[in-house]
Amino acid sequence: MGHGTKGAFYGLIGLFALNDIIHDQPIVAGSEAVLADLERWPLGSGILGLLAFGLLGYVLWRSIQASIDPGQTEALNIRQVLQRCGYVVSGLTYLGLARSAAKLSLNLVVDFDDTIEGLASVLFEREVGPWMLLGAGFGVMAVGCLYIYGAASGGYINDFHRDLSRPIRRWVIVIGKVGITARGVGFVLIGAYLIKAAYLVDDKSAGGLGNVFDELDEEFLGEYWLGAIAFGFLAYAVYMIVAACYRQFPTLNPPAAAKND
Repeated sequence: MGHGTKGAFYGLIGLFALNDIIHDQPIVAGSEAVLADLERWPLGSGILGLLAFGLLGYVLWRSIQASIDPGQTEALNIRQVLQRCGYVVSGLTYLGLARSAAKLSLNLVVDFDDTIEGLASVLFEREVGPWMLLGAGFGVMAVGCLYIYGAASGGYINDFHRDLSRPIRRWVIVIGKVGITARGVGFVLIGAYLIKAAYLVDDKSAGGLGNVFDELDEEFLGEYWLGAIAFGFLAYAVYMIVAACYRQFPTLNPPAAAKND
């Protein structure tokens, strides 16, 4: 449920961005824009409620990975500790989205101020703030590069059940690589704009995906880049929905023990 909802959410971000490009409108995309627009849809409250419930499923999955990391048979090492910290950050991010979606579904007020921009503003009040933001920018770019490498190498592609036929599986893997690469590019751009904000000491340049789409729209050939990323997000949506149905989720039993049974 969580995987499918996460995929659908990225698909909506891609669709909203493509709609703005096709109709030559200012690009207003990102998670906050999607939630705000869904609120104005017919039956929007119900859709937001389902979205919140589904995202909580993904938060639960990230919590399980961060605590017991099913399928991991090796002794805990530094790499795994960092990986589990990443699961915690991911879980908290989607928990925030689920909270916002739930509040909107109940017609409660939600503050959509960019958290990253606000954090940058606070950091700039300190002498070491720009350096801290610079480090964060390089860190986010590194995460994006890992996604791109994982997509190219296949390391970030899930294992699927045999119920999924081989021809479809091959296409799903290709689509998944495109989608994961698009996510990686998104992280790289977020990191790049954080570095720009640190260099210029300008908190307006710092922000999440919505800020990246807005900034990229003003760049040379920006619409083409935005269109490519939007299509990539649609590919990621398809991949995650298929993964929700056919992914081989890891178990607590190591493979060797399963064979002995």
